[in-house]
Amino acid sequence: MQISECRDDISQPRMWVAEAGWIRNLAQCIFVLLCAETLYSVAYRSVYLSSNSKSLAACAAVCTLAVIAVLFAFRQSILAKFGKLASVSSSGSKRWLAFWLILGLVLRVAWTLRFPVALKSDHLAFFDNAAVMAAGHNPPHAFWPPGFSLFLAPFFMVFGAHLWVALVCAQLLFVATYFITYAIARRIQGNQAARIAPMLIAIWPGYLTLAGINFRENLLAVLLPATLLLYMKASDERPDPDSDSANTRFRWGYVIAAGICMGFTTLTQPSYMLYPAIIFGYEILRRQEILPAICRTAVFSVALIVAISPWTIRNYLTFHRLIPISTNGGYVFYYANNQYANANTSREGDVVLDKNDLATDKLGYKLGEEWIMHNPGAFAILMVRKQIVYLGDDALGPYETLKRDLHPSVLLFASTKGFCNLWWLAVWTLLLLGCSCLFRLQNWRHWYALLFLPLLYEWGINSVFESGPRHHLPYVALIGILLSLAVVTATKSNSLPSQSSVTLQS
Repeated sequence: MQISECRDDISQPRMWVAEAGWIRNLAQCIFVLLCAETLYSVAYRSVYLSSNSKSLAACAAVCTLAVIAVLFAFRQSILAKFGKLASVSSSGSKRWLAFWLILGLVLRVAWTLRFPVALKSDHLAFFDNAAVMAAGHNPPHAFWPPGFSLFLAPFFMVFGAHLWVALVCAQLLFVATYFITYAIARRIQGNQAARIAPMLIAIWPGYLTLAGINFRENLLAVLLPATLLLYMKASDERPDPDSDSANTRFRWGYVIAAGICMGFTTLTQPSYMLYPAIIFGYEILRRQEILPAICRTAVFSVALIVAISPWTIRNYLTFHRLIPISTNGGYVFYYANNQYANANTSREGDVVLDKNDLATDKLGYKLGEEWIMHNPGAFAILMVRKQIVYLGDDALGPYETLKRDLHPSVLLFASTKGFCNLWWLAVWTLLLLGCSCLFRLQNWRHWYALLFLPLLYEWGINSVFESGPRHHLPYVALIGILLSLAVVTATKSNSLPSQSSVTLQS
């Protein structure tokens, strides 16, 4: 086995993406920039929220990056210490998986019982819509996306519309995310990464503390990686960590299944409507051929449209106008882009939009676009602020369960929030330290397209629309797998030269 620089397969036609050198350098640069921006954002936002001083927050963020730059000199030894997690024998893999799954469930149930949360805001709206659907009625509006309510409705039909039913569903969604994470990690890198990634998901504090909330992002955390797993299965060949060869057979059924799964994802969160762009990027990076990439992306897109079409038809029959999914897009867009927008969830603007008015969607987009055209500088600054809000916090769980509309213990809330954000800071620090190891893999195109391009997609959406830390929860599995790959790759880099004649070229 040899871990070396990625070389083009000479049997493949040399297309515009065939120059692996500059493509990899550009991809690595983008990866480093997102890691650095996340680390800067965590430090900046944490200090700013506690001190309300922009200068102090910026100073703390710069100092954080400086410390991480020093740690970069010791990256191999740091990653190797975390790599000890990969030394668990394969014979105990089932017990290992069972242990962390049970621990994850126990922690979630304990947190839910200790810090119960009443339904409120979006969580209450989705719950009420599910109850209406379970009773056999048609929701009288088109503002809220139906996906999460459609998921809850069958459970409500069987057990009744009770909060405990929704909370049990949240635990089931965690179990599904756990095993999908295992399957993707194993397919990309093998058993070592497949043991670390699910463990991270089980104890991830920002994810764990949301277990007691009727949170649609818990469903998205299942559907999004499930889509990618299905699309990976379209190929007979599993990506080899030390090979970039093309697969020999393609199974269209899995492409269709992946598109349908993404359709359900889009019904839950309409911002995923443009997700076929990620599939096209994956195909371009993986195969280096334009025509097959277009064909496969087209099939995926048609399956996505077919999946959402029943709800589109329902909207047309009910409201007598074409509404693909919901009418909240313009509402959110306007309140995220006006002179009063503050990069957080805000409902301030010169115009008050009515959620129940079907014309709100078009009007919201129109007003938001007009403000952007007349205020490009303010919009650019707002984009950066939205990125900091999106990337700089992973403590939504403590906020929802310990502070929102409550009177928490300052010490309890601050310590829990601090722990969640320290975890988030450590994750991105390790990803930055492991960047060079990740890009030494010859299959870097596979993990980059499957695990990192989706993160860029969400980063772009949050830069324009409403931003918030909850929007990165659907990617918790992908981030966990990325971290496991970095740790495992760094461990191999340290151990292989002393064990065999394997060389590591950089």
